[in-house]
Amino acid sequence: MKMSFDVGAEERHTVVFSFNKFWGGLSITVDGYDVVRTVKVASAELVKRYDFVVGVQERHYVTIEHHRKLLFAGLRDQPVHAYVDGVLLAQGVA
Repeated sequence: MKMSFDVGAEERHTVVFSFNKFWGGLSITVDGYDVVRTVKVASAELVKRYDFVVGVQERHYVTIEHHRKLLFAGLRDQPVHAYVDGVLLAQGVA
């Protein structure tokens, strides 16, 4: 699953969220630079939040929430929601 969205009006940045449900690889990049890169094998959390700031002159607060079910998460849909400054900007399903 790969989801990308742009952040900013004058100072534009591209955020890319990528998740491989089979192998558990997860990455978040901003303009091609890693913000998060990890492998999720097991997790007790049903919602994992990733918070970071994008921009220098024009700062925006980005939150990406990765939801999963309690049982058989790898076999079920996993919604992903991306918020910029508290407003839902993008969503997808892994």
